[in-house]
Amino acid sequence: MKLYIKGFSSYRSDIDEVEIKKVLKQKYKYDPRRQDAFIHLGVYGAMLLKDKIGIASDDELFVTTGIGNIEVVEKTMVKLEKEKESIKLFDFLNSVGNTTSYYIASSLNLKGKNIFQTSDNFSYINTLISTYASISNSAKNAIISTIDFATSTNNIASRLLGVDESCEIVSSVNYQKVSLESDGAIAELEFDTLSYSLEDVESMLKSCDMKIMVSPRCSTLEYEKDLNFFENIASYAVNSALTKSEDLIFVDCFEDRYKILKLKSLK
Repeated sequence: MKLYIKGFSSYRSDIDEVEIKKVLKQKYKYDPRRQDAFIHLGVYGAMLLKDKIGIASDDELFVTTGIGNIEVVEKTMVKLEKEKESIKLFDFLNSVGNTTSYYIASSLNLKGKNIFQTSDNFSYINTLISTYASISNSAKNAIISTIDFATSTNNIASRLLGVDESCEIVSSVNYQKVSLESDGAIAELEFDTLSYSLEDVESMLKSCDMKIMVSPRCSTLEYEKDLNFFENIASYAVNSALTKSEDLIFVDCFEDRYKILKLKSLK
């Protein structure tokens, strides 16, 4: 399966020093009230994408996250279990994934399909598959958003994400506008539904002449990898390669399952 990337945007908390709520209010004239930091992160990435490429009202939207908004879930549990109090209305609303995708769609003036989804440890790749299936049927373009929000409870996040607790978990939001048509595309992204064994991956990489990066979770693979981590790091790796007009193979893994993305620059 292949998707053609027309535009992209990225933000990482360990690279970019940005007061997101302040920028949303002052630069983009966006009203962030009744929304939490997780939603602000998603909307900020959407605004960055909107700065770089045109968005059509019927573009489909696919929003995904790894472990979601832990902060609001933890706040809810403290209220209910420890303090024996009712949760605030907007804390409840913000804990619902579709609330995030609603605010993102509204900020981009989208009127078409709007999906918020999570999946088991390969949320970005699974969202690419969902996007491909959807626009193959609709013949429209799509916007993919990956949101990873780090909180003070990173020890919980580390366990859920399957990385060592010494690995720093950071916040990141990444967008790509994609199409099935190559006209005007800056890159081609290839993927499949298969899970590979370590032996399969090692064999494929030996004969590869493209740049190779692997997820920090791939501890047995001795290739370039990021020092920090977030669930959808594959999405950031794609955007980073797009910035440099590089071809890239990215390997993600969880336990004994491996998945592969191939990015080919068209610039």
